[in-house]
Amino acid sequence: MEDILLINVFQLSSDSRCLVISPIFWTMITIGICVSILVLMAAIKHCGCENFTKYRKRAKEIFKHTDIIGEGEMWAGGLATLSIFVLVGFSYWFSVSFIRRYPIEEITGPATFACDHSLVNAQFTSGLELLATPKSEEAQPLFDLLDAQTFYLTVELINTGFPCNSITAQENLVSSKYLSLAMNCSQSIPDAITSVTLPFPGHGTTIQVNMTGPYWIGAVRLCIRGNSHTNSNIALLELDFCQFYTTPNEAIGRITSIPISFVKNVNMTHALSDSDPNIYDGIWIPTFSKVVLSDEPYYVEFGNYLRYTSSLTVIKIALDERPFYIKNIEQPIVRMAELVFKAMLFTSLCIELFAFAFLIIKLVMIPVVRWILFLWKILYWKISKSDIQDSSRESKLNSSSSNGSQKLMLKLATDLTMVNETDTSISYRHQEGTQKKYSISNIELDSSTLISRL
Repeated sequence: MEDILLINVFQLSSDSRCLVISPIFWTMITIGICVSILVLMAAIKHCGCENFTKYRKRAKEIFKHTDIIGEGEMWAGGLATLSIFVLVGFSYWFSVSFIRRYPIEEITGPATFACDHSLVNAQFTSGLELLATPKSEEAQPLFDLLDAQTFYLTVELINTGFPCNSITAQENLVSSKYLSLAMNCSQSIPDAITSVTLPFPGHGTTIQVNMTGPYWIGAVRLCIRGNSHTNSNIALLELDFCQFYTTPNEAIGRITSIPISFVKNVNMTHALSDSDPNIYDGIWIPTFSKVVLSDEPYYVEFGNYLRYTSSLTVIKIALDERPFYIKNIEQPIVRMAELVFKAMLFTSLCIELFAFAFLIIKLVMIPVVRWILFLWKILYWKISKSDIQDSSRESKLNSSSSNGSQKLMLKLATDLTMVNETDTSISYRHQEGTQKKYSISNIELDSSTLISRL
């Protein structure tokens, strides 16, 4: 049951019909809707919309109440719970529909709940058992009905001219003894068919049909029939089979022996509930061996004139029963109590799968995403720093070129200043020398005046 449930629940097919009834398909759609709701909630949080904040808080409270993964602690677990409900709901629908497809005798239509139309809740076992093996009290009435069933033999002589008054039937006993049997005979002259019907005295006997007259038989059709009988939970099935005997381009021989062996076929159908009785039904199955129908080797050896000397045609039908019987057992793959238990196990499995997915996201995916974001920030910082350094270098180059021209201008200005200062110092020195001369002459005049006064 676990294999059937898992295959049909987690199956995706390109067939549109299988896709529509696939539980995992609708679960994936639900997961997509939940992811959309998660993105919407995150967008409301980051955009700072005051009008939708209260609705977001209310939705988080509702999702927390429905969280069966984190036991009411994660509102994201409530979203995942919706997917679990869809998956588990489809699995319950499949399980209930599957358990109803038992037994196969009561199934009338295809399995519309699965991709496989022939899916049934039944498994079969077959085996051979000896008739001497003791039977159970439930099965013994069926064997009694099989033993008591009366066989009716119908012998159809095809393409023949034997009339009914030239045909007799007998049961061969030990040695050469026999018992005459009553029979019903009908003849269709336009079709050249004569039919003889008589009951078999038993299941292990030999019936001989005698036909007198200068006629031949083109083919023989044997039919054995038996009436059905039903008693509570035990059913004896109707017996109706025919076998056609013919030989190409030749007539049936004057003496033909046809052995037929019967085997009991017992079918045991277990009840779906342990409180209900098991159902038994049975039928006889014939087995045929190779039959020699032509007397051609005899006529070739002893002469063809013998074809016309014999006025008696004999067909012997010998019945016997095999010392074993076929036992077929039909039982459900899953019963109701087992189905409830396995449905609970599957529900817990789904919860654990989603919880494991959350654990993988928490322990693996989120750290990996954070690490990727961290590396991206470092790379972005390095790229930004490189851009800043390049721009600073360009600015320095621009500033250095401007500084060079400024220095040149300053140098020229300095040189001019130095020239001016030199000229000024020369003129100053010239003026100073003149002043010194004037001062010396004045001193000399002052000294001469002083000497004269003395």
